[in-house]
Amino acid sequence: MKRYLTLLMLLLLTFATVEGSPAKAWYDPLELRFAPQADVKSLEAKLEGQSMIFQVSTYSGLDDRIDYYTGRIFLDLKEGGSTSGEAKGADYQLAFYMSPKNMSGSCAVLAFNDVKLQWEETKAASCSIKASGGKLVIDTDLGKYVKGSFRFKAYFDILAKDIIKISYLLSNSGRASIDGDYAEYKIPQISGQQGNAIAPIDYKEVYVLDDLSRVYLALVPSSQDGVKCELGGPGAKLTRNYFVDIDVDMNETNGVDLTGGYSYECTFNGRKWFPFTVYAGTGSGIMIGKAVEFDIKLLPVLSQISSRGGKFDIIVRASMIYRDYVPDTGWLLYDGMPDASSFEVVGPNTDVNMNEDLSIFKSIGSASGIYRIALGGPGADPSYQGDPSFKFLKRKDGLYGGVEFNGKEFWASYGRIDYAVIKISRIGEGYYCSVAGVTRYGTRAGLIWLSQNMGMLSTGTYLIGWIDNGNGIVEMSEISLLAGGS
Repeated sequence: MKRYLTLLMLLLLTFATVEGSPAKAWYDPLELRFAPQADVKSLEAKLEGQSMIFQVSTYSGLDDRIDYYTGRIFLDLKEGGSTSGEAKGADYQLAFYMSPKNMSGSCAVLAFNDVKLQWEETKAASCSIKASGGKLVIDTDLGKYVKGSFRFKAYFDILAKDIIKISYLLSNSGRASIDGDYAEYKIPQISGQQGNAIAPIDYKEVYVLDDLSRVYLALVPSSQDGVKCELGGPGAKLTRNYFVDIDVDMNETNGVDLTGGYSYECTFNGRKWFPFTVYAGTGSGIMIGKAVEFDIKLLPVLSQISSRGGKFDIIVRASMIYRDYVPDTGWLLYDGMPDASSFEVVGPNTDVNMNEDLSIFKSIGSASGIYRIALGGPGADPSYQGDPSFKFLKRKDGLYGGVEFNGKEFWASYGRIDYAVIKISRIGEGYYCSVAGVTRYGTRAGLIWLSQNMGMLSTGTYLIGWIDNGNGIVEMSEISLLAGGS
């Protein structure tokens, strides 16, 4: 009997290990309001024995018109790790890609070498990637190195390619115009040709200037701003890279290959443009106003062109890459903090009544346990003014209208733009959270954001922002983390 009980206990322990820890998900706001997008909806983490499993869900779903989904997940599991850059503190990273066209992909584990101060692929751990239920699932055995909790951050890309081929006759025709800046305009345009792209191509023409020894090509954005930069929250950050590979095909061979183009970073403050220099081939690239110009030297191959009557093909391969960072700032923490269903919410009647529809919490309006959330802005709780890391700001009329966080001011517009300060404290075995909005809309936004992301937060102070999409309703897709956390 004793032996039977021992075997039974071992069996139960085995099952407990396999079952693993509860999954914890980070919910990201909808940042880019049109496709194509790599806008991550949620990143879920789970430990099952030695396995560490990440599930990535995007707002647009897995689209087979996308050529590749790629990305990296940075992990901070132990002391040391990367000493600089966006991955500072990370000692492992998962580098992966997935093609939704044929459901094939690959994943590699890289470890940071603290002696050489560089990333190296390691065989001491493995990972895999697959598509399941419309999500990307990345599975690694790095869970064997986890002791209690760990931190992670990630970025995800989508890559969509477009190929356009036009024929050109070398004729010393002179310079073509850019948006009418020059009178002579003899070069064929490729406006409106989109190929396999799933959104308007970001250029409207390729123009050519030749002097019988060189050809100048330029990509001109489709408008002064290119594709719109519409982000759903003040903390949103998406980067769009636009790579261009130009193949001047003289005789049905690869010819002269150049890689260049431009990129921009799309933030709430607008767009920043960056030109790309041509690194390969016999040419150079420079930014000219709204265009990127490529100088291709043809002198070594003029005899080939002449033998074909001066006619050759120009092949433009445009690759659009969108990048989304999760989270937009800081790290995510996987630890033992309970989820929202364990917390009781209390506060002034105004805030309690406005949020009593949030059934995710254990209770709203009363509390008796050790996991609590207190609602109310500076008007309801003057103690907020005693915290040196932030302070609520009054307008000229004496009413609260903004908040200063880490020395930067954020001003609200009632019912349209609001902010909230969230504080998480550990008291004994329990957790105490406070959510204070500039107005009751900010308080609701803070409570919604906290309810969705509590499982991956640590103790500390956070600032979130909310921008309404016009319907007057506070929604998770409109809320962004601006600052704070670990």
